[in-house]
Amino acid sequence: MSITEQGIDAEKKARLFLKKKGMHNIQQIDWLLKYKKKYFIIEVKNRELYEPPPFLGTGLDIRQLNLRREIFLNLKIDTILLVFSGDFIYWQSLFTVLEKTKYFDTKNKIRIYDILKFKKELK
Repeated sequence: MSITEQGIDAEKKARLFLKKKGMHNIQQIDWLLKYKKKYFIIEVKNRELYEPPPFLGTGLDIRQLNLRREIFLNLKIDTILLVFSGDFIYWQSLFTVLEKTKYFDTKNKIRIYDILKFKKELK
């Protein structure tokens, strides 16, 4: 078993251990960043953009969104949604920007935000 596989296995065991102890609001965060004296959660996705209707966009699972919202409301730590798609990287603040804009919830419970609300950079 590789070091990476051992780490993934340990994370699974830790989650099960915590659940057995009655801890159910467990979140696995991709990255935690401190930038200019402020902390941010970085949620990383690698996916194709959602095609219209209603608009070209990207987003994340509503369950993940709700868990990150708890952190934002309780600890004031915003989440940056960072999406790799094609030749571009799209990124934006989830609660101080994206949640204040128009969005669309798919039947698969994915919240999609208009791609025009994201900052865009070449990979």
